[in-house]
Formats: sequence, structure tokens, C-alpha cells
Amino acid sequence: MFSMTGFGKGEMGLEGKSVSVELKSVNHRFLDLYLRIPATLNFAEDYVRKALQNAFSRGHIECTVSFVKEGALSKKFVVDEAAAMNYLDLAASVANEYGIVNDLGVKDLFRLPSVLVEEKIEDNEEELQLLLSVALESAISSLKEMRGREGENLKKTLSSHLDVVAELTEAAKMRAPKVVDDYREKLSKRVKDYLSDVELDEARLLNEVAFYSDKVNVDEEINRLFSHVDQFGELLESAPAGKKMDFLLQEMNREVNTLGSKANDAELLNLVVSLKNELEKMREQVQNVE
Repeated sequence: MFSMTGFGKGEMGLEGKSVSVELKSVNHRFLDLYLRIPATLNFAEDYVRKALQNAFSRGHIECTVSFVKEGALSKKFVVDEAAAMNYLDLAASVANEYGIVNDLGVKDLFRLPSVLVEEKIEDNEEELQLLLSVALESAISSLKEMRGREGENLKKTLSSHLDVVAELTEAAKMRAPKVVDDYREKLSKRVKDYLSDVELDEARLLNEVAFYSDKVNVDEEINRLFSHVDQFGELLESAPAGKKMDFLLQEMNREVNTLGSKANDAELLNLVVSLKNELEKMREQVQNVE
């Protein structure tokens, strides 16, 4: 089982160039990706998106990619020959005309506007793709590991609540038949108290009890609850399971609500309240299961 909360980071460097990837993940109904990629690596956006889609099924994931290149590699200057020649010709012309020494040197020339221009260096996309793929794989692995650890904690918590649900359901199963017995005793006593001089009609009493028994029978609801508890227990051992767990909890809540509507008994109603409380705790936890 995996949680949807976690953080992962990966980095890869080669020959003065490095790519780093940071992944932050929180819960979300579906897989929601938000990518921050520098212009230099825009060509790989689709690759990053597909890699994340293959690795994760749910969660809001923020992916931040950074690219750093050492200064010596990031800039290269060349001489604009036309501009340089223009300056040299002007210097020679002025020196001739006014009879002065032409002391324009290379150092001075390089300081003049437009003589040195920065040459745009095109990065090798295959090389950048390699750096990115290694960094991204490392970040994904790191995020999965953290989501796995968080998932184990969720599993323990959900398993504990599921045990309580099973115990409460068993208690409801044991209590349900006694509800009819209590009703028969109370009805019989009430009839005898009010009609002490009249002989009790056992057949009519049995019919009334049978009618009441059908009305408050919760065997189906309890059996389905036990079935859902078993299914939920199986889901605790699988991944991803968040959506299925959420659906099962809805079904369990539906059975418990029906149980509550039929339960004309204080003890059974208390069990229903406790069941709803446990299921709500589970629902809150399941919101963060992948």
C-alpha cells in the first residue's frame, strides 16, 4: 500500500552540466501533474510527464526540474570581425591624418562596443536527456520509497480500525436475535398486564412477533458488512487500492445506515453509532491512499 504524500529528489551531473529533479506529492482524487521545466529542457516535457504517469496512479505531484551549467561552459565569446576592422581602420586613419601614434591594442579593442559578442552554445539534447532520465528515475524511486513508508503506517491504522468494525459487527450479530426475544417478552407482559382477566392468545402473539421479526431482521446487512470487511482486508495487501477502498467504505456506510433504520433497540443503535464513527475515521485515512 502506498500513501499519496511524499518527497523525492534526484540529481545527475556530467562534464560541468547537472540536472536535478524534485518531486512533491499530496493527496488528490486522480493523478494531477504540475511541471516546472526550464526552457533548455522543454523538449523533454512529454518524457517527464509519461514517466510520472507510469510510476504513479493518484496524487497531486509537483515536479521541479533544474539545469545548471558551469560558467566556462555557459558562455563563449567571438570577435565581430567587421566591427573590429572598422575600429582599426578608423584608428589608423586618425593617426595618419593628425600625425599621432596609433596605440590601439588588442586589450583596448576588446573593450570597444560590439567587438566581442557572445556566441550561443547549443546544448546536446541527447546528453541532456540522459542527465534528466537518471535524475528523474532517482527522484521517482525516492518518492516511491517515502510513499511506501507512509503507506505502511496507513495500513496499520486502517487495519486497526477494520478490526474494530469487525468486532462491532459481530456484537450486532449477537445482539440482533435478542431484540426479537425482548420484544416477545415485553409484548407478552404488556398483554397480560392490560388483559389480566382474558386468556392470552398465543397464536396471535406469535404472529405479531413474527411480523416484528421480519421488520427488524438485519441478517442481510450484517452478512454484507462481514463480506465488505473481508474485501477491505484483502485491499490492504494490494496497490493501488485507494479508489476501491473508498467505494467499499461507501457500501459499508450504506449497510450501517440500513441497520440503524431497522434497529428498534438502544444497544443495537449504540453499536451503529460506534460503527459509523469507525468508518468515518477510516474514510479520512483512505483519502490519502494511492
